[in-house]
Amino acid sequence: MRVGAFIGKFYPPHIGHLSVIEKVLGKVDELYIIISYNKIRNSEIEDNSGFKDLSPELIKGWFEKHYENNPKIKVGIFDEGNFKPYPDDRDKWAEKFKQEFPSVNIKIADESYREFNKIYFPTYEFMAIDRDKVNIHSTMIRENVLKNLDYLIPEAREYFKGENKNGK
Repeated sequence: MRVGAFIGKFYPPHIGHLSVIEKVLGKVDELYIIISYNKIRNSEIEDNSGFKDLSPELIKGWFEKHYENNPKIKVGIFDEGNFKPYPDDRDKWAEKFKQEFPSVNIKIADESYREFNKIYFPTYEFMAIDRDKVNIHSTMIRENVLKNLDYLIPEAREYFKGENKNGK
């Protein structure tokens, strides 16, 4: 069975992420969308962006709602605990990931993660994605979320229209 893992902060989730998911769905039997959460990194992003309470559970809920009718998709949260943010603690991160998601055998990421996967996931297939297929990145959205609402996944748009926007 081909079980893929598309891992990210998804901070916030956008149509570029959906584009990747749609592209790889035909190549796997199951796909895990995994929200990787690191308290240190996420707190820094919140402080810099002004986002309030953008929890991994909230993001998970948006993806679950979006894909509620697709049995091939599962959504999970990977709590990095006290690991130092990437690129530190890669070995610990990889071991914990393998324990929490033992059925995964395909890692899906942009080309910059190929070497990481080759070292820490040598038995897994690596599926490179084209991040520029949809020309938007979460960093750009965080810089001006109101200007970029149309790039967010539909389930997240209302949240950012309200008091949780960054005000730009």
